[in-house]
Amino acid sequence: MRIKIVADIGNGLTLPINYNYLLAGVIYRFLAESDPEYASFLHNEGYAAAEKRFKLFTFSQLMAERRRITGDRIHFGSTLTWQVSSPIERFLSHFADTLLTEGRLTLGHEPLQVKDVTVPRIPRFQSEMSFRCLSPIVMTTVREHNGKPSMHYCMPDDPELSELIRQNLLRKHEAIRGRAPHDDTLTFRFDTDYIRRRNGRVTRLVDYKGIKVRGVLCPFRVSGSVALIQTGYECGFGDKNSAGFGMADV
Repeated sequence: MRIKIVADIGNGLTLPINYNYLLAGVIYRFLAESDPEYASFLHNEGYAAAEKRFKLFTFSQLMAERRRITGDRIHFGSTLTWQVSSPIERFLSHFADTLLTEGRLTLGHEPLQVKDVTVPRIPRFQSEMSFRCLSPIVMTTVREHNGKPSMHYCMPDDPELSELIRQNLLRKHEAIRGRAPHDDTLTFRFDTDYIRRRNGRVTRLVDYKGIKVRGVLCPFRVSGSVALIQTGYECGFGDKNSAGFGMADV
């Protein structure tokens, strides 16, 4: 399930172009206001599966009809839309509780009045679906570089990308449900026609509190396990979801 927030920006809003950490901060603050114990658990521990830990939530970029980038700043000139998604009812309940009580978002030092809060209709999940990105998709793996293991960011043409996405979703499903799905198949592929039209310019480099994260903004298609596809929709495809990566819409 996800929550869609529409906020008034008054005379305009200017933020750092790398604003993901501000949005993550809003989420943790809202959770702490409603349930400090749960907020601490999520921030420090998370949900475990196969020796991995997951926060099991993701969020979109800030959407606005009018926006412009100048240097390292982004200026929004029209109403903002932001979406937060998770399969965990406790997470959504505490987040929404503070959101509705306060009625505003504070980004940096800017308080924004919330105009509307809705719960978008959950799509009918099928064994083959197409999605568009609401935030960049990141998939990392460790590979050898100059004789030493190093973090590698997978690009659309990486032959291991689909399998890494599948394994990541399997672990998330286990963290949510406590077991693997009956069908564990999944194929993930970015839209090659879109990439060609964009001359390959589909990646985005995001600085998240000093860490450079390379993600892909490109429509994609998934086929296979309905349960895994739903898992990707609810808590994000790829990794680093709780930093604002991997959110997609049908």
